[in-house]
Amino acid sequence: MDEYAVPLAASTHHFFEDFHEVLTDLKWSEYRHHALKLDPVHEETRLKKNIELMESLFGFALQGDVFLLGTFLNMDGFARFDRGEHQVFLGVDENHHDRSYLDILTTHELTHVARESRPEVWQGFGLDPKMKRADFLEYQPVIEHLMGEGFSCAVSEILIPGEAPWKYVYQTEESLKNVYARASEIDRRIHREIPKPDGDYGSFYGIRPTFAHYVWAWQWVKQVLKQYDDDPRRLVSVCSKELIADALKFSLQNLN
Repeated sequence: MDEYAVPLAASTHHFFEDFHEVLTDLKWSEYRHHALKLDPVHEETRLKKNIELMESLFGFALQGDVFLLGTFLNMDGFARFDRGEHQVFLGVDENHHDRSYLDILTTHELTHVARESRPEVWQGFGLDPKMKRADFLEYQPVIEHLMGEGFSCAVSEILIPGEAPWKYVYQTEESLKNVYARASEIDRRIHREIPKPDGDYGSFYGIRPTFAHYVWAWQWVKQVLKQYDDDPRRLVSVCSKELIADALKFSLQNLN
């Protein structure tokens, strides 16, 4: 608390207050062996390179703050949207021995910044692009949650090519096979929720394996991109309300 949480509180607020619970179960010697090899200058350079890749792809500058944090393996990435502005938290020690993972994670979270900052994305639903975070969490339509996660996975694959497919959707090789094996059930769960005015996208996180709906969204968005000449720049500002019918026709089971 005294040496880490409190000094960072001006930027991260209460984020690290309960981290003593994380440290209790951490394999400290193993963690320390890898973490001490992290180079802050290298990590900042990596981040700036990925920001440049994103801005070149979309043709506009990203606005917001990025925090490179050591989170003791407790967090990978998180893009926090509030009143039209973003704070991106990246756990640089999460899978820090796998460098491509961090590039995929970074471009994924930065894609959220790119899309969520486009006013058209929200205005099509009658939502305020400068809405408070609480409203963002409560009123974000199911289709936009799927679009946001699927688009972020697809863009990370475009910018960091050549990696194993499961890396882009936060799976292992085995769990990705499991997702495809359960494709019919996943299709049914997602199709049931999309048309509901008060649909609960949070329920998707209960589908196993965890983040299975990211796989669905990733494959769906890759199909949608084909309708836009595989150009993310053309799709980044499109309101996903226009894509509801397309999403309801998409089937992960049929894809496989």
